[in-house]
Amino acid sequence: MKRRILKVISLVLALMIIGVNSAFAATITTGNQTSSRSEDNPIQPRSSYLGSAISEITNEGEGVLGIYADFRSYVGVEWGQITIKLQRKKSAGTGTWSPVKTYTFEFNGDDYSDGKITYAYVEFEEDNYAADYYYRLTCTHKVRTPSGSYESKLTQTDGVLLTSYPVFRSADEEE
Repeated sequence: MKRRILKVISLVLALMIIGVNSAFAATITTGNQTSSRSEDNPIQPRSSYLGSAISEITNEGEGVLGIYADFRSYVGVEWGQITIKLQRKKSAGTGTWSPVKTYTFEFNGDDYSDGKITYAYVEFEEDNYAADYYYRLTCTHKVRTPSGSYESKLTQTDGVLLTSYPVFRSADEEE
């Protein structure tokens, strides 16, 4: 009888161990922290319209920040928006992030040949910010569904140090 109970308990424990799944989300960084890329958290519930969202900040060197953000929609929508909040702090390990500037970009279906947005992005460079600070992006990627409700995803990059000197990249990083 004891053997049978031990077998049942062992079987239940084995099934519990097999049934446990872990999911992890991470910020993608490249190189020596000259850029930081963030993709939306795949653990969030699946949207019906907004498929993915990406934000990326890059130290282009000589006081220039490269900023990129996009979203993809499963189904074409008539309106979308990307709000980029640029933040900075003095040192990597301590301090709090301070807001620097907010950029808002709207996308209308009227600007697309079929009247529907399935992909939208913004990409630009800024060169009027102080070097020797860490900068990061916090972005809201939002679309309006045909029913008039909104779906959004949030992304946030790691901080990158803005330098006043040139940044040299390998041929792989430049593509």
